[in-house]
Amino acid sequence: MRESNNKEKYGIDNENPELDGEDSLNPEKELSNIYTLENIKIDPGYFSVFELKRKYDRTKTQKSSLNEYTKIDKRNQIILDSDFQREKVWKRKQQSELIESVLMGLPIPIMYLSEDKFGNLIVVDGRQRLTAFFDYLDNKFELTDLKILSNLSNKKFNKIDPIYQSKIEDYQLITQIIKPPTPDTVKFHVFDRVNRGGTSLNNQEMRNALYQGNATKLLEKLSKDQSFKTATSNGLKPKRMKDKYIILRSIAFYLWTEKLLTDDQGILIEYEGDIDDFLGKTMEYLNFVEEATLIDIEKNFKVAMRNAYRILGEDAFRLTRSELGNKSPINMNVFEVLVYIMITLGDNGNLDEIIKEKYFALIVDDMFKDNIANHRDSINKVNDRLKKIPQEFIVLIREDKRWLIV
Repeated sequence: MRESNNKEKYGIDNENPELDGEDSLNPEKELSNIYTLENIKIDPGYFSVFELKRKYDRTKTQKSSLNEYTKIDKRNQIILDSDFQREKVWKRKQQSELIESVLMGLPIPIMYLSEDKFGNLIVVDGRQRLTAFFDYLDNKFELTDLKILSNLSNKKFNKIDPIYQSKIEDYQLITQIIKPPTPDTVKFHVFDRVNRGGTSLNNQEMRNALYQGNATKLLEKLSKDQSFKTATSNGLKPKRMKDKYIILRSIAFYLWTEKLLTDDQGILIEYEGDIDDFLGKTMEYLNFVEEATLIDIEKNFKVAMRNAYRILGEDAFRLTRSELGNKSPINMNVFEVLVYIMITLGDNGNLDEIIKEKYFALIVDDMFKDNIANHRDSINKVNDRLKKIPQEFIVLIREDKRWLIV
């Protein structure tokens, strides 16, 4: 029953998975680390409608193209159009009833926000209410079907009495704000509890909502790129972001292995066994690095996909395939290892046969199969998988490159 619930709630199918390892997307999974209250910060927050509207207006003026990387300074904004809220959009009657309730002085339910280190507020629960407030203040709709204050029916904000306008603008919204340094893994558990009335999101969907910017643009581009679709044989549907999840993991571990992954102060990020915290830091990195770095990552990933398909075919990332057409799901750990190897290979086409031979020997190796079984994201297993196991490939590639230079 629980597997069925997870499939419905988070897009996780333990019986017929698209992705071997997709259970790691479950926000209800057992925590890998022990957390204390010192790590968790959730505080009450009080804002007037006008105050949040001002933040929202600032956000609207700085929106950039969905396809272009940007260095816009995003601070002290409110992110309303995140992926947290998936329930049906409120009708005008519901929006009007909210405005009527505020004018009558009635309390409205608490809202939940997440604050990043730049002071931006991401709406976790409360999007429909805030949208109603902001749209009414922008004169986008007239009040309709009011049961009590019927004298205000068919009136936009600019047509109601200034006293009523002030009452709406000054209305105090009560929120709970999840603040740094609360780890992403803890945030996901909190968000999952808060959001149980709507569509439950898996960890990648929540991460995508938290770290909007160049990071999400990069993942969107790469997940839609034909080289990725061809290399994976369109094996991952985009609906629940499993495609973005394995892309992010592969980029994160490649940058980490090559000692390129840093915080905004230039300090190397270490992998400490918490995959969600690690991937969150990678999203932060992708959001602050220069456009040239993002373009390089994009180019290298596409090279990796083309190499994988050329050398290993459409089932490159699957452990087993049969003559009858039965295939195992795409394995995210095989994907990570191959992306690292294939980026290192670059445009070298001299080693295709020997890499293919070594790859098929690797995926039946008992040590490798144990590595990608239980506790696959533990520190020791990640170190072995990304630093020890691929070394035979990496040494071969680099020696061949030196020979070509000579």
